[in-house]
Amino acid sequence: MHSQSVPVGLEDDSVRSAVLQAATAPLDEVFDDRVRLEVDQLNRVGPWVFLKGTMHGSDSGRPYYAGTVFEARRADGVMSDVYAVLLRSKESIVDNDARGWHVADYVIGPTDVAWLVWPDKHEAPRSVLGI
Repeated sequence: MHSQSVPVGLEDDSVRSAVLQAATAPLDEVFDDRVRLEVDQLNRVGPWVFLKGTMHGSDSGRPYYAGTVFEARRADGVMSDVYAVLLRSKESIVDNDARGWHVADYVIGPTDVAWLVWPDKHEAPRSVLGI
């Protein structure tokens, strides 16, 4: 994982690590260890976290989609290397525990800005998306 800056509320390495672990769980389920994520945007507003990043293959090239549900989309040219996820913290578990973060929504390889509807859909602040 890589990030260019540390957002407010995620300065603590243990919290940041827990957020990244929870945020990348959907990628791990689909791709195992064949995809790594370069974090481009990571914002926290209260109990909400938004992460957007670029997927790379384990060799730092394009992700390897063979054998996944995304293989046909990539072959048809309708698959980007973008990954975005919206998380919400669970009040009963501390921030530095990955189990304390719930994936509210995510998108793998969108060709549009699919996450723009998430604030309305999940009653999350628009500012968590940086808009």
